[in-house]
Amino acid sequence: MVRTSLCFCFAVVTIGFGMVDSTFCQDATSKNETLLDAMSPFEDMAEAALSKAAKGVKKSLGEAESGAAEVLKALPPYALEKHKQLLKAIQDAAKANNHYSVAVNAVEMFRLLAESLDGTKLEVPKEVSLLDYVGFRLHVLAAATTPDWDAMKLTVVEGEKWWDAIKEKVDNKGLRDAFNSTFAGLKKALELKHLPMLNFAAQIDLDLVDLLESHFE
Repeated sequence: MVRTSLCFCFAVVTIGFGMVDSTFCQDATSKNETLLDAMSPFEDMAEAALSKAAKGVKKSLGEAESGAAEVLKALPPYALEKHKQLLKAIQDAAKANNHYSVAVNAVEMFRLLAESLDGTKLEVPKEVSLLDYVGFRLHVLAAATTPDWDAMKLTVVEGEKWWDAIKEKVDNKGLRDAFNSTFAGLKKALELKHLPMLNFAAQIDLDLVDLLESHFE
């Protein structure tokens, strides 16, 4: 998981009528840490749901629910309603043992949290988390009864844009080449509509994200 850089949170102190009123704000770095921590349960939840592991889904959902109040404080205003909708969809799907719906909504929650990060306060660009989302979403889409190739194509197109946004910051040529080859493989799998190839390339993407995180850290 990506990490934030260090910064400090200051209290705003106002003095009036002989009394001191201190207001403490949650700064961008603290909010980022909250959002990053909140992403892990949804990552685990998607994997458990794809494996139809009800206990794993329940455990991850419990972790997500326990941290929901703090997450809502850290999210930008535009993301609040979406967060509530996705969490409700996951809860409903879990109750109905609809594992695929749990996985679909869990990866979308992962994306919402990643997109809500303040990129100016991150050591590792938030595009790295979004590249993680690409791999997870492709695995989920590939597991559908009828694969949605258009949705897969859109995911790969978005992923390539996120990679293009940060690749010049990656001075490890081998890592850059590996990501470029991965996207070439994903596009070839889409062209052939070859699910095993797509799943393999999606897993390579996930593995490379781990290396990319280490590179920026």
